[in-house]
Amino acid sequence: MMNLMRIFSWIRLIRCLTFRRSWNFLKNYASYSISQWFDRYIHWGFPWTLSIEASGICNLHCPECPVGSHSLTRSAGLLRLHDYAQWLDESSPELFYLILYFQGEPLLNEDFAAMVKMAHQKRIYTITSTNAHFLTSELSENIIMAGLDEIVISLDGTDSLTYEKYRKGGSFDKATEGIRQLVAARKRSNRKNPFIRLQFIVMKHNQHQINKIQSLGKQLGVDAVELKSAQIYSPGDENGLLTDIPEFARYIEGEDSLLLMKNRRKRGCRRMWQGSVITWDGRLIPCCYDKDAVHSYGLLDSSTQVKTIWTSPNATIFRQNVMKSRDVYEICRNCGE
Repeated sequence: MMNLMRIFSWIRLIRCLTFRRSWNFLKNYASYSISQWFDRYIHWGFPWTLSIEASGICNLHCPECPVGSHSLTRSAGLLRLHDYAQWLDESSPELFYLILYFQGEPLLNEDFAAMVKMAHQKRIYTITSTNAHFLTSELSENIIMAGLDEIVISLDGTDSLTYEKYRKGGSFDKATEGIRQLVAARKRSNRKNPFIRLQFIVMKHNQHQINKIQSLGKQLGVDAVELKSAQIYSPGDENGLLTDIPEFARYIEGEDSLLLMKNRRKRGCRRMWQGSVITWDGRLIPCCYDKDAVHSYGLLDSSTQVKTIWTSPNATIFRQNVMKSRDVYEICRNCGE
């Protein structure tokens, strides 16, 4: 049964819909469906969802995270409020679902609450993801009052030893205290936002705590606990990281013991049709699997708008190639969409 706080979050999302946004969403959905059915590339509309990278840096050093492992080749930094405001203004007529994170820890950006408020004022649903280390009482209150609709909090263990095995440089006590601060701040404010979702990535070293994380989530007062499969980027890491519970296995073993994605589409991807990702420095990229912005459609600046790059030849060619086969790009081969 869906809990009450989730119902409130869905109501907030529905209230973000205008006639123009709804029509754009329908065009978007229809063009992708037609492309799939008739094996012919058609693309209508503009992004109804965007992921904007508030921060390209992080306080943790998680082994399979490109930021934490320092494997990214693109530069790291923080999103400037001026750039964000420009992108939001350009996209807001059609945009109604904003993901305020990509790589890095978004709460490291001191303008984060202001970014949420700007989107909220434009009736755009906002969601973010955090490791909770910076969720003080003051910041929790600020993002609640700014209108944040949903927050995902990563907690991959129910004790310090298990949590800190993967979340290198992190503190289990600090993370759980941050969650308590957020829950308490929401209660004090007498508001229904944000929907608080605890995310537990199931790995070999923590799979014995699946039941415990459900209990801990209730104790902390979150609205939902989500169990997620682990994704790997470095060959050879699978033995020490990946769970052996089939339900939470993202990969299957192929020829020569190579790992392959389970249930992967052979062609097409709705993400390419419905939205995109903008890095902190303004690169418009296909999706969240392009961690290093290798397949950038183009660079946003004062004279180049989101919609211009979204409909550019670079973007069109990428979508056309994905429609033919998802084996064309490496990022698509590691995606379970």
